Amino acid sequence: MASWGEQLSLFGKNGFPQPRQSTIREAEKLALKAARSRGLKVDHVKWKTNRRVMASVGKTGALNIHKIYQRAAGEDFRALANVMSGRANDDDRKRFEKYVEKNLPKVLGEGKTRLVIMPPRGLFHDLDRALTKVLPLLGKKLRPMPMVGWSPARVGRRGITWGTHRDTPGGPLILVNAILDAPDVPAFVVEHIVWHELCHQAAPPMNGSNGRRQVHSKAFKELERRYRRLREAEKWEEAHVSSLIRRHYKLGRWG
Repeated sequence: MASWGEQLSLFGKNGFPQPRQSTIREAEKLALKAARSRGLKVDHVKWKTNRRVMASVGKTGALNIHKIYQRAAGEDFRALANVMSGRANDDDRKRFEKYVEKNLPKVLGEGKTRLVIMPPRGLFHDLDRALTKVLPLLGKKLRPMPMVGWSPARVGRRGITWGTHRDTPGGPLILVNAILDAPDVPAFVVEHIVWHELCHQAAPPMNGSNGRRQVHSKAFKELERRYRRLREAEKWEEAHVSSLIRRHYKLGRWG
């Protein structure tokens, strides 16, 4: 397991886990090699966040690449270089488009309602995998299937919101706080959060006998108990919430 200092270095100012420097350096080598093989005159990489242009060549020999490529493979860089140099075939274009679609953060809404959704494959946990693992617990098909993604690591005034379930124009969405995408967070904890939010869709809020709206109704609680590691996950979350908050504040990210 990574040391405390190494774990802290994985998180960037935008609230999302960042690849290790060794991973980024390897990506830069692969990017430069692919670009030079296509005759592009570049000598260093600059990581950008421009959503309109995934890669470009700067006047000073910089290869400007979007940060989503910091964990890309050699084939991804070769396809990108072919697209940049105008030598892309259908396979290159499909690989490029698929990579961008899978890894580029999505933004829904504007202003205060702006919602940033990071792809489900994090540095340490894959939310698609977690969703696939807990879906059978429902015992029935769920329609429509929810999308899953990471939300920026955040601590609110009342503490940590582990996850949320909401309806969007594109369908139901499960978001998990990226504060949990860390090497010291067990996979079963992430699975529990995904399952908890999935239960909100399968057993939506209802009005009780007293007329009050019940978010966690009896049906919801009965459904949630199907996750066999429920108590273990809840105990872990309760035991580690303080350390996660301290880590968050130490990095200067005030929710």
